[in-house]
Amino acid sequence: MDTGDNSSLPDDFTHVVHSALNLSPDYDQAITNNAEGSALLMQHCRKAKAFLHVSSTCVYRPHADHPNHAYAETDPLGGLASYAEVYPIAKITSEGSVRAAARMLDLPTTIARMNVGYSWTGHGGLPVMQYQTFKAGQPWLTPLGYHNIGSPIGGVDIADQAHKLLEIATVPATIVNWGGDDPVTDQQMGEYVAELTGVTASFVESPVSFDSFWSDNTRREQLIGKCSQHWKEGVRDTFSRLGLIGVAD
Repeated sequence: MDTGDNSSLPDDFTHVVHSALNLSPDYDQAITNNAEGSALLMQHCRKAKAFLHVSSTCVYRPHADHPNHAYAETDPLGGLASYAEVYPIAKITSEGSVRAAARMLDLPTTIARMNVGYSWTGHGGLPVMQYQTFKAGQPWLTPLGYHNIGSPIGGVDIADQAHKLLEIATVPATIVNWGGDDPVTDQQMGEYVAELTGVTASFVESPVSFDSFWSDNTRREQLIGKCSQHWKEGVRDTFSRLGLIGVAD
């Protein structure tokens, strides 16, 4: 997308969901790919009724009480992703370009800061990655001195809420956290994965881990309501769809 050549795409989309990400380890290239690319995509799709840009809660600056702080949309930005240090930069700069493009193009936009998303598609997200790690006999990496706390949201709610997030798009852009209703530690998630599948969960501290942030969902609940699935129900549903457990397990 960073070339600006979107000629292979139609230009008459009515609604656009943009969650693509290109994590070049080079910071300048990451900004070109993601921040410039997002704005150029919006320019190409400027006829749309609404644009949903999927950002990340990794944009927040860690609070003094991290991970026991629920991050709201008004909290300071700064970013933390030890597993990919360029990730927060790519997302923060993309938010800036998307906000500007929404105003310049008069394109109603929602910027949704995704928390720990998981599903039966793609790489599956946290629970599926934990299952694969445990199945291989490896431990899940956790931060030094604490366990990550995230707000996991499953594929059913992601699909349902994407429509609602498009409906609330505005100019200037609406900014909202996009996570599940329940705070969950990586250890709680891993132990539930083990309970469902029979693998053995183990954890080891590391300076590099799958960092996560607990979302304050007040704004999201005010705008589009609560989630339909408890996180355990969502994980069970995901594993059933993947054939990793029986429907009645």
